Amino acid sequence: MDRFFANFFRKREAAQPSGVPGVPSSTMEQAPKVEGADYMERIAYTRSPQQALLVAVVYQAVRLRSDVMSVMPVQYQKKDFEGGNFVQDMRGLGKRINYLLQEEPNPIMTAADMWRLVEINRLLYGNAFIYIERDEFGFPEHLWLVKECGYNINTAAYASIVYLTDHGYVTETNVPASEVMHFPNTFRYPNGWGIPTLQYANETLALNRTIKQQSLETAAKGGRIKGIISEKQPTQGQGTLAFGLLNQGEVQKTAQDMQRMFYTGQDIVSMHGLEQFQNLSMTSQDMQMFEQLGGTNDDAARFFGTPRPLVMLDTNSHYNDYQNATMEFHSRTILPQKNGNEKEIARKLIGFKDYGTRRIHICEDPLMVMDPERRAKVALLKQQAGISTVNESRRDFDMPAVEDGDVPMASANLMTLKALIAKSDASAQLKPGNYTVNDPNKNNQNQEQ
Repeated sequence: MDRFFANFFRKREAAQPSGVPGVPSSTMEQAPKVEGADYMERIAYTRSPQQALLVAVVYQAVRLRSDVMSVMPVQYQKKDFEGGNFVQDMRGLGKRINYLLQEEPNPIMTAADMWRLVEINRLLYGNAFIYIERDEFGFPEHLWLVKECGYNINTAAYASIVYLTDHGYVTETNVPASEVMHFPNTFRYPNGWGIPTLQYANETLALNRTIKQQSLETAAKGGRIKGIISEKQPTQGQGTLAFGLLNQGEVQKTAQDMQRMFYTGQDIVSMHGLEQFQNLSMTSQDMQMFEQLGGTNDDAARFFGTPRPLVMLDTNSHYNDYQNATMEFHSRTILPQKNGNEKEIARKLIGFKDYGTRRIHICEDPLMVMDPERRAKVALLKQQAGISTVNESRRDFDMPAVEDGDVPMASANLMTLKALIAKSDASAQLKPGNYTVNDPNKNNQNQEQ
């Protein structure tokens, strides 16, 4: 596993061109190489996904989304013709597929690791791919996380895919699209290729780009220090300076040397021949520009679909804020992604022949495991509505079954209108000392009262 992560996040070599204009040859962007210690260079290298994760909000948002997607088991279900509902298929091929989706998709990772990396790749690189390796009978044998690939729109096939196995990297060519699961990001190019979230945020919001650029320029020019360097005025009767700077070119060179030293981290410098240096404080406009950057945390939370209370510590937040934020996160961010993953997996593992009798379901029940109060309330409501039995609820809590616990129950004040009318008529016929009530389901007109 360590070897996998070490190779997965390393800088890739230049990928072979896919041969199709407009279609990337890889899902991973190569981070720009930065050398030196110049201040502006230190700004530039944060464009890579690895460096972006150093930003706390981005890291927390990506971690939160990937972890949530990894805890929900992906179930291969079949229709129970006796009950009419879908249940997990734990026999034959169904058992094998469920083991691949929920436990061990391949020898080098668990299912939780694979689904976590699928979400990370989707958010940071725009696309995630899983290659379905089949046996000689055409049944799924392994699911491999694809490192890079190129798609040929002319042949509707993947020209080449590269994935890491327990025997090293393997390259497959001319792979049919039906053998590769593609999980693109929300925003996509016209050809269907996903756009990385950070790239989309950087390239589409012109106003934010302007504010950021102005703020970076402010930081580069005056964030650390801003000043005026001047030449000593000659005394009366002197044509040149005895110990100062001799000409304007020397003044400019000295100013450039000072600027370079400030950019590289030096706060106090000593320059030969420097007569005067006047420090200038930042203007109110400059300080307001820096305050604009405080909104980038909220921007990152919005771009990744994670509410602010879940990615940042707000001291004035109430418990209900976190509870409401969690529900918002699950319903507006996780649910659409869950549904999209179900459709992509189903169309690659379930054919038209099995449509309607087989399905892929990503179970959301584990999301309530760490909230016992809400979990117990949901179980109670299901029992009261007759949706689940006592033993089904006890099974969810890993408790043994009880006698007569398989019979559904419903609340006594919930019945059909017909039964309610019959109950009302029967109660109206009661007399003092006689407690025999007509059976509403039988014709008891001639029965003695």
